[in-house]
Order: sequence, then structure tokens, then C-alpha cells
Amino acid sequence: MDHERKELLAQKKAQLKKRQKRAEIQQYKDRLTKSIEHFSQKYRYADEAEALKIETFISKLNFEQPGQLAIQEVCPYPHGNVYLCFLMGTDALFQIYVFGKYSDIMSDHDAWEVFSPYLLLVDEDFIHYTYINDNGEVMESQVS
Repeated sequence: MDHERKELLAQKKAQLKKRQKRAEIQQYKDRLTKSIEHFSQKYRYADEAEALKIETFISKLNFEQPGQLAIQEVCPYPHGNVYLCFLMGTDALFQIYVFGKYSDIMSDHDAWEVFSPYLLLVDEDFIHYTYINDNGEVMESQVS
């Protein structure tokens, strides 16, 4: 009986932790939506399938230290739609990916960098990307 209680308590704790994580992510999404002018007209959040692709893409990148990419080769590329990824901040912020036009995201850069000084824009081809460091320097490259 005691073992069952411990099991139930562990399940309840795990459920509570998940709910708290979802609530924190939702708070960030609400802040982003309010901070970026015309957010809902220009952007949307990545769905679960897209998030999985983005996380796989990010895992292929070479980071010098947290948030800072080591870019070996610069490859300019004509950008269309991209996924915005925050490379510094809380765990919840790392799980939020914003989809929109490259030009819109770049024009709203000042608003995005309030949330994270290091940004990654992943092209929807999941090959090309743009990295923006804390000095606002823009570097374009691709995964091999």
C-alpha cells in the first residue's frame, strides 16, 4: 500500500511539473505576442512536428559556449520563411519557436533581442540558417 502511495505521489509531482512548464511557456508566448506589433498577423508558433525538426537541426550546430555559435563557413542565402529560435534565456524560452518571414523578423529584431541577445533563424529548408549575436552581427551559414 505504501509503495502505491509513493508511486501516486511521484505521478502527481510529474504532472504538476508538466503543468508548471506549460504555464511558463504560455506566459512567454503571451509576452511575445504583446511585445511584437501585429504578432498574430505576421507570425505563428511552430507546432510539435516543426519543433522536433528544429531541435534536430539545432543539435547539429557547433556551439563555442551556450548561445554562441562557431560558424566556420559563411553562406549567404535568399531567405523566405524562417523559424526564430532563442539561444539564451530560460528553459521555457528554448521551447518556443516563432515562424514568419525573414524580413519581418529582422525588422522586429529590437523587440526579439529583449527576450534573448542570441538569436537563430532556421530557414524552412532546414539547411540554411542565420545567427545573430549579442552585438547584432548577422552571420549566415548552412549545415553540411
